[in-house]
Amino acid sequence: MPRLLAKVEGRGNGIKTVISNMSEIAKALERPPMYPTKYFGCELGTQTNFDAKNERYIVNGEHDANKLQDILDGFIKRFVLCPECDNPETALLVRKNSIHSKCKACGHAFVIDPRFKLSAFIIKNPPKIDIDFSKAETNGKKTSSATENGTAEVVETNGTADKNSSNDEDDDWEPEPLAPNGALSTGMGKLVLDKDLDKSEEERLDMLHNFFVNAKAAGKITESKDQKALLDEAERLELKTKASLLLTLVLFDENLLADKQISNNRNLFLRFTLNDKKAQRYLMGGIEQVIQKHENVLLAKSAHIIKELYDSDVCTEEALLSWGDKPSSKYVSKSFARKIIEQAAPVLTWLKEAEEESEDESDDDIAFGEENKESELLRKQREDAARKAAAAAAAPKTNGNAGAAEEDDDDFDIENI
Repeated sequence: MPRLLAKVEGRGNGIKTVISNMSEIAKALERPPMYPTKYFGCELGTQTNFDAKNERYIVNGEHDANKLQDILDGFIKRFVLCPECDNPETALLVRKNSIHSKCKACGHAFVIDPRFKLSAFIIKNPPKIDIDFSKAETNGKKTSSATENGTAEVVETNGTADKNSSNDEDDDWEPEPLAPNGALSTGMGKLVLDKDLDKSEEERLDMLHNFFVNAKAAGKITESKDQKALLDEAERLELKTKASLLLTLVLFDENLLADKQISNNRNLFLRFTLNDKKAQRYLMGGIEQVIQKHENVLLAKSAHIIKELYDSDVCTEEALLSWGDKPSSKYVSKSFARKIIEQAAPVLTWLKEAEEESEDESDDDIAFGEENKESELLRKQREDAARKAAAAAAAPKTNGNAGAAEEDDDDFDIENI
């Protein structure tokens, strides 16, 4: 297969990336060129265009060739390679709303996972199958086939066109039995997974929420393969970005901090929120709803919760500061969202000041040696100050001179540390 070549055209809202050698790539993979092009759109969340006549296959937006090559490798793994022998010589056949594939090298027959976004597109746009009409003529005509001794044998077809042979060919495409623990093991003919995308977003959110609830009840949350199944289901329902909100509602309760529920589920959340600002914002919406549900316990601990999200890398500094800058009424009432932000103010202030210090340091040349040691010391001191700030925010306030003394003790200035 040739290396992918990409060319960026246009500017502004009209910028697009043209895969200049998509036809050659598709020919090498023995797949229609619109399949990998559409796969790019599914993975990047953007629109694609096909112009087969002029061999122009376009992905909206500006995309690097190396990034597209990595995504193409995912397409090859999912829709080309044989899972049994890793051979790329496979053929696709759409039958009974399922994508069947068979390896020409080892003979292994299997079914493509219908939960992939591209699967629905392939089912609606099946690959063309080349038929050799010289082998058979139906509708009452005669068919001639060569026998072993080289002579021609004439067979009457009476309009049925060799039903047994047709059934044998279909049976040859049947997948091998799957393990009894998967959703595909009950027979592909009964699957209607592609129809789920025709449902409203609210219905699909309910489906995904129930899927998460059942997974938690079955204890299928911590293992890597189980987490991958949760991610696949969210992608199948095209709800990956919003799935983080549902996860918070399913996994978090009033023991959010005591049981270390954020750090214990860190890997699972990162599958949904890593490098995705929108997913992190939805996660914060879920956090708001969890705090509201357990207000008596969690509201005073809001600063600790935000700090835990930051320390676990589940939410970036930028996402947390953006959340704190503007209370929203999308998930809870605006007044309650403001209460949470006020409780988390010490940590948000620390994050903001730390960001400003980081920007100032990046403008200066920092030598190795003693100055690096001082930077490390400052970092530790800032973390200690943040922990004190979070503790101060969660501590009950008292009246009189005692309260004044507490406030004096907890006052801190990052610049003076």
